Amino acid sequence: MVRWLLVLLMFTGMADAAPPSLYSLLSQGQYQPPMQVMLQLEQNYPGVITQFDIDVQNGELIYEFNMLDPDAKTTVGFAFKASNGSLLEQKVAKLESDDLEELAAVTLMRQKQLKFSQLITLATGELDAYLTEAQLDHDLGISYLELKLLSAAGRHKLAFDIANLRPLPLLKWD
Repeated sequence: MVRWLLVLLMFTGMADAAPPSLYSLLSQGQYQPPMQVMLQLEQNYPGVITQFDIDVQNGELIYEFNMLDPDAKTTVGFAFKASNGSLLEQKVAKLESDDLEELAAVTLMRQKQLKFSQLITLATGELDAYLTEAQLDHDLGISYLELKLLSAAGRHKLAFDIANLRPLPLLKWD
């Protein structure tokens, strides 16, 4: 029975070594920091970053960003290779009704003269964790930045109030 199970695992590919975890890829440090790519994006493109995400494709880290440009009424999606920061893809779309929550947060950020990268720095402070996801949102009259972080201890989520520049304890969870 055991021999049959081993043969089955080999044929289904389940006996292969597991792909590296996101934490192991990030801790190896063979990539450009997402903040560096984020700063270049903020300098070179109009609008405000509204979302950041890390994806792993074929064992390679990919940074994905969305920007919202209220003046042009567009959103732009970007994908960058984390290893060298090169642009892989750029997609432009018209602003849609489901972008209104992000638009409210972007409007507040513009009033406060804040950039997405500044919010992330304020929200994460001295935390020893990797940023894996960040997104602007507006709900219940509050514009905030929701972050997902990864550390040796595991995954963590937190929310940061844009208007008051402080963590939102009611929206902080692990």
